[in-house]
Amino acid sequence: MISDKKPVQDFVSLLTAHGIEHVIITPGSRNAPFSISLLNYPGITSHSIVDERSAGFVALGMAQQLSKPVVLICTSGTAALNFAPAIAEAYYQRIPLLIITADRPMEWIDQGEGQSIRQRDLHRNYVKASCEIAEEAHDGDLVWYNVRVMDEAIRLCTEGVPGPVHINFPLRESLYKTVDNHDRNVKMIRTAATEISIHPDELKVVKTRLAQSKKVMVLAGQLPDQPELESYLTTFAQRDNVIVFTEAHSNLSSDTFITTIDRLIMGFDKEKKKYILPDILITIGRNIISRKIKEVLRAGETEHWHIDISGEGLDTLKNLRRIFPISPIDFFRSIQEGEKVSIDSDYRKTINVWNEKARTVAAQYLEHAPWSDLSAFRIIHDAIPRNSDVQMGNSSVVRYILLNDSRGDLRYFGNRGVAGIDGCSSTAVGASFITGKLTTLITGDVAFFYDGNAFWNEMITANLKVIVINNGGGGIFRIIEGPNKTGEALEKFFETKHNRTAESFAAMYQLNYHSSDSVESLRGGLKWLYQTNQCAILEVFTPRLENDQILKQFFTTIKNEVYQNDK
Repeated sequence: MISDKKPVQDFVSLLTAHGIEHVIITPGSRNAPFSISLLNYPGITSHSIVDERSAGFVALGMAQQLSKPVVLICTSGTAALNFAPAIAEAYYQRIPLLIITADRPMEWIDQGEGQSIRQRDLHRNYVKASCEIAEEAHDGDLVWYNVRVMDEAIRLCTEGVPGPVHINFPLRESLYKTVDNHDRNVKMIRTAATEISIHPDELKVVKTRLAQSKKVMVLAGQLPDQPELESYLTTFAQRDNVIVFTEAHSNLSSDTFITTIDRLIMGFDKEKKKYILPDILITIGRNIISRKIKEVLRAGETEHWHIDISGEGLDTLKNLRRIFPISPIDFFRSIQEGEKVSIDSDYRKTINVWNEKARTVAAQYLEHAPWSDLSAFRIIHDAIPRNSDVQMGNSSVVRYILLNDSRGDLRYFGNRGVAGIDGCSSTAVGASFITGKLTTLITGDVAFFYDGNAFWNEMITANLKVIVINNGGGGIFRIIEGPNKTGEALEKFFETKHNRTAESFAAMYQLNYHSSDSVESLRGGLKWLYQTNQCAILEVFTPRLENDQILKQFFTTIKNEVYQNDK
């Protein structure tokens, strides 16, 4: 059976025509025509999630792994607003979501009807496009209009730069009438594949500039796993005038790259900060995490090139001079075609020497470091099984992970589009459901409890392992300058000190639970976590008041032992 609403029938037919396989529906009445139609529709798997905010991030995690749209459907009213955090994250992370909001007929908006708000263009600031369906479309031009608009919305999710698209569906009562299932003949418009390349004259200029520059830096932000890009970058990084900085979520971890930016530069004096400034800076990907490298690069004069297929001019470092609307793979392939380039420069050698020294000192420090967030993250990162996925929480979690050399046998993901804590667990649930791969979610206590409804659904799989770092509050605010000097306000309003644990939470959702509070018990807890045959939570308790001091001592040690004598 399928709803008797013609627009809903056409929409469902378009989903299958476009090869969309997953739909998440949150409970409600106004969206009943979708729930009825999609329940057992061939080729589509429908999932039910109660909490709209969590549902949005679960869909984001699924689409993150599928690289094609996942559909989100909700009832009218504030339900639609609760999708907003995930939609914003998807927009800035360039993940395709198709958001469907059921709505009351237009004449009842602002007339005191329940569950009714102004839903047209509700998410306009954070979607590629938004549209509204003509509700009374039974035949003729209105049907043609609806099909055309819905088809375009689905295409826009992945056409060009991927992202979320919103369709608002006003629906009149009765909402529960059905007709026999039948395939509707809907028209699809297909976009032809095209290729973009650098103009030969421009390419000649680029190659010349790179060959003449003594110092070239590549700085990579968030990127999907791309072995071909890593291969081209590895070759480029062998030039004496080139250094490549990446972060875990860049998913670029060749031995020729530096993946621990803050560990390297936190101890730099003015002289070294000046030395590291490149003649040409090439940025790829989005959402660079390291505040320190941004601070260093913003303070100097350098020629910044940004490589992005969208042609978007991200002037994050305030020195943007040139935009290349091309994929990073095509850019680095193009500049390496032709003769081998030889440049007389000590840039790569000098920085790599500093990095090796910093790595050695860091390893020695961590070998005997007191129990803390810092030592716990080192043990956890080393213990994650090979060829698995990591979903990183935000704030202090991702920064501690970035102090460890990235592992090429892992894929790293994190909600760094907006970098909020609101959906880290839900995203991991969606991602692990799709991949079926072992997935380790590493999250902070505040983020974990905030997104507790992530586990209120039937999509929890045995391959998801959860590690909660419980330091009694938002530890990031003891690390960054500013909040750590606010006295009583630090604990109450920034850190939000608490005494909660995840044990009762795990019992509520019938998840296996184990806790650790020392090096020895953490090693045992990690062994338990990866041996258990269902989704499980390992809660790691670290000292709230000591963590920031131990981290500061870590950086001071590197500064003193690596750089003070390196004059």
